[in-house]
Amino acid sequence: MDYYCPTKFTDLQVHVQSRLLYNCCQAYPERVDLGWLEANPGRLFHTNTMLEDRKLMLDNKSCHSCYHGCYKLEEQGLTSIRQTNNTGSNNSQKKIIDLYSPMIDLTLILTTDCNLACVYCSPEFSTSWQREVQQNGKYVVGDHEISNDNWSNLWVKIKQKSRGLDSKFFRLLLNEIKLARGLKRINLMGGEPLLNNQLEQVLEHCGNKEINIITGLGVSDERLKRTLEVTKNHNVNFNISAEATGDHFNFIRHGLTWDDFTRRVNIIEQTTKKIKFLSTMSNLSVFDFHNFYQYYGGKYKIVMSTMSGRPFLRPHVLDDRSKQEYHKVLPLLGDNAETMLKMVDPETREQDRVDLGSYLKQLSIRRSLKLDFLPKHFLDWCGADA
Repeated sequence: MDYYCPTKFTDLQVHVQSRLLYNCCQAYPERVDLGWLEANPGRLFHTNTMLEDRKLMLDNKSCHSCYHGCYKLEEQGLTSIRQTNNTGSNNSQKKIIDLYSPMIDLTLILTTDCNLACVYCSPEFSTSWQREVQQNGKYVVGDHEISNDNWSNLWVKIKQKSRGLDSKFFRLLLNEIKLARGLKRINLMGGEPLLNNQLEQVLEHCGNKEINIITGLGVSDERLKRTLEVTKNHNVNFNISAEATGDHFNFIRHGLTWDDFTRRVNIIEQTTKKIKFLSTMSNLSVFDFHNFYQYYGGKYKIVMSTMSGRPFLRPHVLDDRSKQEYHKVLPLLGDNAETMLKMVDPETREQDRVDLGSYLKQLSIRRSLKLDFLPKHFLDWCGADA
């Protein structure tokens, strides 16, 4: 089937501190050449690599940057983001064929500063993860490693004030925002963007564009209230990351409790109703997502995405009994039931089962956490209860 991924032609993600460009949400990054960008203002979204990738996609051919994020999953019979973008309402989108189409969505990963170490995150996006790996060593899970690269080792030692956004690349980036005539939305991520001391400065440069702050709410109540005061004069939406409740939430969103989370959502509600939830679906969130959906789904939109970075955490890596029992709660998900069914039903590879057990055991030991909130048949199946 000729799948078309609109984000490849409309979206750009920039990891500011690392000078990395992600040409769509699942793409392998390329490093920005400062000399090239300075000599080619207005082309941040049209690098030579991006243009070549778009040509290949229009010919329905695999490109290097998207292989691991989408094409590899499709080869395994799994659903990719590229395929999801071609179903439902997205299927009616007009196909863009202009390689130089304007950037509509820009996502800025400001820094990796984060108080949380979510189970599916990594040192690339969280200083809490960086510190854990620095203290206890890397995770080894089959052929996968979770470790600090040289940049992360350096970054975790530098105080935030010294690693601010006052860099040549950031100044060039602000100029790109100014030159991007078709730009409609700017998404601010981290780490945790609410921890960034220069958030107000960034908001000022965004002008009157729609701004989405993607947050896990891993900040104090006082800091959150100060941020709300700053954002009230801008067109800001709060996109809040979560997908479970109670003990499940506490485990997945390590570093934050469910009680603190719900209280902070209430604090935001007192200032704005521009809220939606972003739920990353993994096999660990499958067990309780229906409760989260019942808790917030009646008031706010919940956008689901599937875990892709670590094969052993994908939603379908479950024992048969867990899959059968999940079918019973699918009606609670309303229109999202069919999407969840496609995520959960594929057959599990043996290596993913083994890797899952290894990962869960390492997590529980390093973080001194009990796993007894998860079904015993699931723990026995993957070997995490051994």
